[in-house]
Amino acid sequence: MSIGDRGSYSKGIARRKQILQAALTIVAVDGFDQTTLSKISKAVGITDVGVLHYFDSMDDLMIEVLRQCDIDAVMESSASVLDLDSQMSRFGRDPAWSLRYLIEVMDRNSRTPGLIELFAHMAVKASDPKSPAYRYFKHRGTVERKLFGHVLRNLIKDEHLQTKMSPDELSRVMQALLGGLQVQWLIDRNLDMPAVAEKSINALLGRSPSKKMTRTRTNTLQTKS
Repeated sequence: MSIGDRGSYSKGIARRKQILQAALTIVAVDGFDQTTLSKISKAVGITDVGVLHYFDSMDDLMIEVLRQCDIDAVMESSASVLDLDSQMSRFGRDPAWSLRYLIEVMDRNSRTPGLIELFAHMAVKASDPKSPAYRYFKHRGTVERKLFGHVLRNLIKDEHLQTKMSPDELSRVMQALLGGLQVQWLIDRNLDMPAVAEKSINALLGRSPSKKMTRTRTNTLQTKS
């Protein structure tokens, strides 16, 4: 590969990131229904065809936006790579903290309804094996259930909980619960997603209601009074 090729490749990566960021911002600010290819292309100063040069289709672009959101959700509370490594390892050794973190993510999601709309819309398309949404949601679902299962298994052990379902079964139910609440919230914005999720998860696990998982918006762990 020549130096010129490397330069073109580097510019291509930068342009792709620029398009992704523009699309993510438009979805978050204007909402999914108001997000169009022409808006995105205008935001980055290229044509619609130019945008699709970097993505197979509009659906492919939207899936990459969701993938970027997943990355951002993990990185947001980490000031450095070391912080990120520490946070990831904490999921394994501190299951109670892990549940609080998941509840905080749900609370944060409620501040960007456009992204929840996008997630719900693409989740429907995931039923088609030919759709890029299918591959994304299948992989994401598998990883998510493994994480939930690991956290729940440790929590059951640490708190000596008695449950009628296995951690793997509970992870499926928990995944359905969190996803379903987001869809219900799109219909009724008065729904307190984090609070309902917290109560439901505690009920599933047979945990005491006093085991608070809610985190404040200042990103500081504490219990509600």
